[in-house]
Amino acid sequence: MRTLRFIVDGQSIKKDPSCDFKGLVPGTKGYLEAHFQFSDEWKGCKKAAVFTALAKEHAVPLINGKCEIPEKALTWKVFSVKVAGIREGYRITTNKVEVLQDG
Repeated sequence: MRTLRFIVDGQSIKKDPSCDFKGLVPGTKGYLEAHFQFSDEWKGCKKAAVFTALAKEHAVPLINGKCEIPEKALTWKVFSVKVAGIREGYRITTNKVEVLQDG
């Protein structure tokens, strides 16, 4: 399994610069996972990653800051990801970041 790493700071998400996002090929299943590193604003939140491809969103709950990237999001050359979190009386979301699959 290959892991794509993201950094979430408040409402901003970005690709971890130490992670290699090159050589991704559309059409994989059960191979790619996403791992998120969160800032303090996210403490105590239940979190979900939302992967978007062809204007269709696929939400996946995060367990210990990670999840498998859904097959439906990996069908095309580009997908995006954002994160949402909730706790009592509090909701936080991020911008989207695009990931290019060039294979």
